[in-house]
Amino acid sequence: MKKLKFILLMIFLLLVNSYAKEKLDIKLEANLITFEKKGENFEVVKKPLPKKVKPGQIVEYVLIVSNPTDKTFKDVFVKALIPKGTEFVENSNTEGALFSIDNGKTYSKPPLKYKVKDKSGKVVEKIATPDMYTNIGWIIKEIKPHETKKFYYWVKIKK
Repeated sequence: MKKLKFILLMIFLLLVNSYAKEKLDIKLEANLITFEKKGENFEVVKKPLPKKVKPGQIVEYVLIVSNPTDKTFKDVFVKALIPKGTEFVENSNTEGALFSIDNGKTYSKPPLKYKVKDKSGKVVEKIATPDMYTNIGWIIKEIKPHETKKFYYWVKIKK
C-alpha cells in the first residue's frame, strides 16, 4: 500500500468533520496484526504500524470515540472508511457493525444485497462479499459525559 499515512489522515478527517458539530472527539489508531505460535495455538500480536505494509498483512483500525462534554449523546452514528487497496476481514471483532458497499451512501447489517443485470438483461439480487465493503459504521445508543467507546475492525492489504 503506497500511502498508508495519507489514507489514515483521510479517514481521520472524514470522521472529525462528521462529528465536529456534536463535540465528540474521534480518533483513529492503526496496528499491524501478526500471529505468533504459542504451543499448539496462535496468539494475536499487535505491533506498531510500519511505514510500508505488504500484501497479505492485516491492519487493525481502532475507532476511539470520546465525549469530553457534560452532555449525554444518544443514537450517534460513527463511521470509517475501509481504505482502497484493502479488504475487510470478516468476523474481525465488529459486533454491531453496519457496512456500506456504495461509498457510505447506505449502511446495513450483513448480508448486504445489491442488484445487477445478468447476461439476459434480467435484474438479479446478489449478496456482497466482504471485499466489496467500502465503509463501516456503528450506532452508539448512548455515550455519557466523559465516556470513551472503542470500535475495532481489521483489513487485509490486497495484492
